Amino acid sequence: MLISVIVPVYNVEAYLEKCVNSILHQTYENIEVILIDDGSTDNSGAICDALAADDLRIKVLHKSNGGVSSARNLGISVASGAYICFVDSDDWLDIDYFELVAPILIKQKPILLQNNYVKDDGEGKITCKFLPSEDFNCTAKQAFYEMATGCHYGWEPVASFYEATACKKVKFDTNIVYGEDLLFRFQFCQLNDGRYIYHYLPKYHYFIRENSAVNSYSIYKKVNDLKVFERIMPQVEKSTKKILLEESYIPRLVGYYRLGINSNEPKDIAAAKIIRNKIKKNVLTYCKDNNLSAVLKIKLIASLLPKRVLGFIYYLYKVINKAAH
Repeated sequence: MLISVIVPVYNVEAYLEKCVNSILHQTYENIEVILIDDGSTDNSGAICDALAADDLRIKVLHKSNGGVSSARNLGISVASGAYICFVDSDDWLDIDYFELVAPILIKQKPILLQNNYVKDDGEGKITCKFLPSEDFNCTAKQAFYEMATGCHYGWEPVASFYEATACKKVKFDTNIVYGEDLLFRFQFCQLNDGRYIYHYLPKYHYFIRENSAVNSYSIYKKVNDLKVFERIMPQVEKSTKKILLEESYIPRLVGYYRLGINSNEPKDIAAAKIIRNKIKKNVLTYCKDNNLSAVLKIKLIASLLPKRVLGFIYYLYKVINKAAH
């Protein structure tokens, strides 16, 4: 069984070889590695070509810069394996990861096999927010509910193995720069019924670095994920909508608004005004929700106060919080 490994590449010359070598040195060798050079301006493209010259399992595609979604879409379109997995170009895998996954894929033939992952700072500090748990099978709806709760796995596209035919039905939305992962996973579950499997296997190392693309996004870009939540929530079951609303959407509304009004970037400030209107429009409904925490309700109401007053409240909150600790 061939596994297609898609690696989007953009200006990661310091990390790329470690990532690719961790894939090539897997004890399970029946793989193809698809490196999508997304218009890199450093030596990443040349490194891709050099790696491909040493291992025939590597395919390299060079393209003009279009973002990680367009790179992943191109990789999906050329993948020839029975299963597809995504690996970010600064992450890496334990050597036996595929060997432990392959028997499950071959025997049970899931539409999607989902694992957890570990966060790794590259200097020995490894954390996993997902507690060890028993394997389970579920439907597409149940699988997305589990993504929303974040108890076993999240909505990141990595640390997962997608049945290739099912994966090729879906595309990452290239118009969304933040939150595209959640939308992709939602659409995948919407379009593909069948067996979904969770298998606890912390073998994928998600590298935490401050200068990653996600961590460098401005607030006006991050608010893209609010649109994703607004698009998804009307289509899911009540229990899933509740979790998305209370655990993700409303905290983001409050957080992005606070960051936006304190930014010097005009686009961030404009985004904050849009968020404030969203809060103003729905604040009564949210505050009537008995399951929403009192702290979130206070933050929602406070967001409607004048900026100076709000700033003073946050200042007091920081002082009190610091004194308490």
